[in-house]
This record gives sequence, structure tokens and C-alpha cells, in this order.
Amino acid sequence: MSRRWIVAAAAAGLLATALAGAAPTSATGEAKLHTKRLVSVDIREHFADFRHLTGAAVDRQAGHTVGYESFTGIFYPKRDRAKIWVTYALKGGSITTVEHINGAESRSSGAILRGTGKYKGITGTLTARQALHNERKSYIVLKYRFCSTACAPAPR
Repeated sequence: MSRRWIVAAAAAGLLATALAGAAPTSATGEAKLHTKRLVSVDIREHFADFRHLTGAAVDRQAGHTVGYESFTGIFYPKRDRAKIWVTYALKGGSITTVEHINGAESRSSGAILRGTGKYKGITGTLTARQALHNERKSYIVLKYRFCSTACAPAPR
């Protein structure tokens, strides 16, 4: 085998290794947008008082259990609003979010705060809506990217 072929094969191997380890990006250099849709059914809720709530739920996709969530929240009755912190325990890691609920709207939204395991470096948003005839069921949509240090806010 000639020396040129050995050098070319080594260069191709290095390039393939570098590309395999790279984060998925679009042509503009942004990380790929992922969408995860979940049906959340409350298992148990507990009100510590009229403003504070904790609980757990099971998360399903296509009728199969894909994870569980724990949540805690605080209600602001005079403003008809709530703030709920949720951690979704999914296969391979967890996603922590904060959700802002306005009692006058049928949908709520929030932000993905952080992830662990295969969700480490996650950033994104969530939207949620309650099922019409079942107050224990919610439809959750998580839209997220995996972000490197380039996506982190600049230090102050």
C-alpha cells in the first residue's frame, strides 16, 4: 500500500471521528430543535396550604409510560396565577422546568432550566394545556436544543 493511501485513510478516519463527536447543527450553525410530546396524568397531589402544592405524575407517549414527574408550585390567588417547578424523570436523564400559569388562559408556558444525563446542556421551552374533561390530565410539549458553552449567557 502506498504512503499516500495510508495518509488519506488516516485523515478520513480522523475526520469521521471528529464529525461523529460533533453536536448536530443546522447549516446556520444552530443546534437541532427537538420536540417531545407527553401526556401527563397526575398520580397524587398534596396541598400544604391554600397556596402551596406538591405532587407526582406519570408521563406517557403513544400509550406507553416513558417517565415520571414530580412537581411543586405556589399559587397567587389575588392575581389568578401560579408558578410550578417540574422535573421530568425520563430514560437516560431528567429535565427540570418552570411553568407560568395564568388562570385566564387555557395554555401555559415556561422554560427548561436544566437537564441531567443525556439531557445535560439542554435549553428550550414548554407549553402545556389541560385536557377538557379530565383535570388530572395535561398535554405537554417540550421544544429543546442541546447547547454548548457558546449558548450560555455571557458572564457579568
